[in-house]
Amino acid sequence: MTATAAPPTGAALSQEDRRALLRPVSFPRPLTILLWLIFLALVAWSIVGVEINPQKLQRFWPNIIRFVGSLWPPDNTYWIRMLEPILATVQMAFLGTLLAVVLSLPFALLAARNTSPHPVVYQVSRMILNVIRAIPSLVWAIIFVAAMGFGPFAGVIALGVGQVGVLGKLYSEAIEAINPRQVEAVSATGAGVLQVFSFAVLPQALPLMISYTLLDFEANVRSATILGIVGAGGIGFELQASFSQFQFKQVMTILIEIVLLVTLIDQLSAFVRRRLI
Repeated sequence: MTATAAPPTGAALSQEDRRALLRPVSFPRPLTILLWLIFLALVAWSIVGVEINPQKLQRFWPNIIRFVGSLWPPDNTYWIRMLEPILATVQMAFLGTLLAVVLSLPFALLAARNTSPHPVVYQVSRMILNVIRAIPSLVWAIIFVAAMGFGPFAGVIALGVGQVGVLGKLYSEAIEAINPRQVEAVSATGAGVLQVFSFAVLPQALPLMISYTLLDFEANVRSATILGIVGAGGIGFELQASFSQFQFKQVMTILIEIVLLVTLIDQLSAFVRRRLI
């Protein structure tokens, strides 16, 4: 019996072999043409479906220029009056994010392959997260406003429930990315499920989970401004009221305050990430 030669190592590779390894993979020419035809067909189908019309584009620019001109100058008497709705929006986003974190952690453990107790539990948990994530926060707000009445409390519940699907998925992926050896080492000491989670799973997944939570809070600040349009309180309610009364200068004041708020939240989140992660 003759021994087969081992494949050459990285050091033994010739220059031609290295070029062959670095050469990009190319599809066969007929397949490439077919993929381009499919892509162009999808573009054409989408254009027809959304009714893109050159005449509408011609009317767009004069109308948008006229509308933007009606926004200036901002209503300077409106700045102080909008501080309370702005703060209510931040409160909604904060409490909604906190509620989403609390509700997402159990789902994350059940929806991660390395911590789920059974494959059936894993699949059911993922399906529940998919269903929750498929419903937009605005729809959740409409549901809870109809059930609880107008006000920011309905917005908090809508943000909390609506973001469970997002955070639950992100947390589960962070848990699946941990090093299993640390879990095995802690389990070998006779630790229980809660101890394994506290000393092996959570310390490894925590940096990613904090980053995802901060990103979710930023998204909730923006979402909270939209939820007010359907009666969930906050600055969005004032924005809708100004639009309905054609007070476009007040609209510009509100938009500037929203931009400043989102920018401030983004800077604070970046500062916290640098400190904690």
